[in-house]
Amino acid sequence: MYLSLAPLLATLALLALSTAIGIRPVVKLIRVYEARHELRPGSAGRIRSISGWAVIAFWLMATWFFATIIGDWHVTGDLSGAIDRSWLRLRILLEIAAALGDND
Repeated sequence: MYLSLAPLLATLALLALSTAIGIRPVVKLIRVYEARHELRPGSAGRIRSISGWAVIAFWLMATWFFATIIGDWHVTGDLSGAIDRSWLRLRILLEIAAALGDND
């Protein structure tokens, strides 16, 4: 069975890029959460500290979106078709992002 290296290399590049982009917001959120761990649920400070989760959710959604394109490309071997099929997933993700943005 012939296995193309392009999707595998794209997967490694996506993993490296998503880690490089996402590590700063995750570390910041962890530090803020640890600094405020004694806050009671419902307090204003606790609600403000939760708002950082939207950045992580957006990062995860973007990583998932590009991973689905790479996975589709790997299975079908057709990059342009995988990109065409990704438009529906992008629309769904944008609706989720808009809902997260309204609640943040």
